[in-house]
Amino acid sequence: MTRIDKIERLSQQADAKTAKRARKKQELADHAITALKQLGYARTSLRDIAAMSGVAVGTLHYYFEDKVDLIGFCVRRYKVGFVAQMDAIVRTGDAPDALVARFIKRLALSIRRDAETHRLWYDVRSQAMFDPAFEEVVFEIEAAMIALVVRLLDRLGQPADQARAQALYLILDAAFRFHLQRYLAGDMDAPSAFETQVSAQFAAVI
Repeated sequence: MTRIDKIERLSQQADAKTAKRARKKQELADHAITALKQLGYARTSLRDIAAMSGVAVGTLHYYFEDKVDLIGFCVRRYKVGFVAQMDAIVRTGDAPDALVARFIKRLALSIRRDAETHRLWYDVRSQAMFDPAFEEVVFEIEAAMIALVVRLLDRLGQPADQARAQALYLILDAAFRFHLQRYLAGDMDAPSAFETQVSAQFAAVI
């Protein structure tokens, strides 16, 4: 085996090890989200997460620096997937009216399907006002969601500057949080009410 072959082999082994570590972090994060979305940030310890994940607390510490690091990873992982799903709708060839209707309907469906996970996001966002350790992940996620709205406005043939996108994002976010809370409190009609309200708001501002 030549020196170059050895270097390539070592590089491949390092890449495989990195990929394995990434998969394990994602697996642990998926288990952690199960605990966190049920109990919330304040009431969930690393010991709780370890118990639900079937691993030792030391294993979590091996992959994550602390609870803040783990929660940040979990929220990023979910929100990246959520933004990607919404982005896939924005990138369709639907006519503007159909695109808006489909976009809003998917948000309403997400209230039904992922209410507890969205609750975790709002929990972490609130914690960021008290704990600077969460500021980076909150700013990063909100920037990604505002960028999504920029792309939506662009597809609708509307001015897609940052200020306009931010204003529309705030309207969507406020309505989403309000109806999410109603749904979590037992109002099964909240997602439909969200869809109706936001459709009217879109008609007024777009």
